[in-house]
Amino acid sequence: MHFVICAFIALICLITAILFTEVFPKWFKVILGLIGGATSGYAIAILIRKIAEWTKAFAKPELWTTTGICIAVMLVIIVVVVMIIKKKKKA
Repeated sequence: MHFVICAFIALICLITAILFTEVFPKWFKVILGLIGGATSGYAIAILIRKIAEWTKAFAKPELWTTTGICIAVMLVIIVVVVMIIKKKKKA
């Protein structure tokens, strides 16, 4: 259930950032991106942990370590996508 709640919050952040792009200032969009990235990283960490429990294919990872890695990966993906979008707008 935690995965569904975190994924829903991440989607709400993304939808809000897309729908109100021209209304919100840049700093607020950055905060929405950070919240969305952190929440989706936490959701992915919960999913990885649940898959480990269900399949018993590998040991159940610690949640905080996995969460940190997933959040960092999500934020890097967000930064890369923003850079690609900015390059396409300039061209």
